Amino acid sequence: MRISGRRPYMAAVVAMLVAAAAQAQQVKPRCVQDTRRCMILAATSYLDGLVTHDGSKVLFAPDIVRTEQGRVNGQGEVMLRAGLDREPPMLGYTNTRYVVDERRHQLVYFTLLRLAHDARKGAAPSAAPVTVHLAERFKVEHGLITEIEALFHTEEGSADGTSGWPDAPG
Repeated sequence: MRISGRRPYMAAVVAMLVAAAAQAQQVKPRCVQDTRRCMILAATSYLDGLVTHDGSKVLFAPDIVRTEQGRVNGQGEVMLRAGLDREPPMLGYTNTRYVVDERRHQLVYFTLLRLAHDARKGAAPSAAPVTVHLAERFKVEHGLITEIEALFHTEEGSADGTSGWPDAPG
């Protein structure tokens, strides 16, 4: 009798593991060389996922670690993909600059994120738009992001903040 009583429990555990594995399904990069172009494609997949709240196409390595403002705030592709779904409403990004070190597989971008309003945890409810001045460092191995380190400053009251450097040519 005990064995049959465990079957529904075991079936539920197996179903949860299958669902987690499906959610964690790694995106296969098309560009796997450790070149400037491949590293920019990987980093841009994250930036696009951040803005669209869709982590399904982001080129995460399974064991990725993300640090924000000096603190680890995400480990593993499942957690990071789910976190992208909870980002505040964004109007897009602009004025993005890339600095790439191919030998060390490192990339840094500087960009401006345009937010419809400040929806950060703990922020006062506001209809005011926001510009986020964002710098993120990535380690990219064979087309997959293994590390992200983010530093940012939030400029409240306008989604039209500027960076101080001219827009990149189209």
